[in-house]
Amino acid sequence: MAPFLHLSTAILIGFLSTAALGYPTLASAQEISIEGRIQEFQCGDNCYLTIVDNSAKKHTGLCTASACGPWNENVELPPHYIGKRVIVTLGRGVQTDAEGNVMGKMTAFRKIRFLDQP
Repeated sequence: MAPFLHLSTAILIGFLSTAALGYPTLASAQEISIEGRIQEFQCGDNCYLTIVDNSAKKHTGLCTASACGPWNENVELPPHYIGKRVIVTLGRGVQTDAEGNVMGKMTAFRKIRFLDQP
C-alpha cells in the first residue's frame, strides 16, 4: 500500500506545482459566471462591486474588469448603473492596503457583460 500512497502523493505534488506555475488546471479550465443586478459599488483601499443574483443572494468582489477602470479611478459608480442586469465572470484578485502591501486574495469580478444598455 505504501507505493500507492507515494505515487498518489507524487501526482498531487506535480498537479500543485503545475498550478503554481500558472499552467491551466482542471479548476481553471472552466470560467464561473453569475447573472444578477448591480446593487452597490464601494471603494476604500480597494474597489468592490456587489451584485444580487436571481435568487436574491448578494455577491461582492474586487472590481477588476475593464469596465471597472473608470469607476475605480473616479472612486464612484455612475448612478445609472445601479440595477443594471449583468453577467460577471469570477476570478481571484489581490487585496492591497493603502501603501500597496498585499493583504490577501479574494473573489474578483474579472469580466462584466451588461445585459441592459448602461
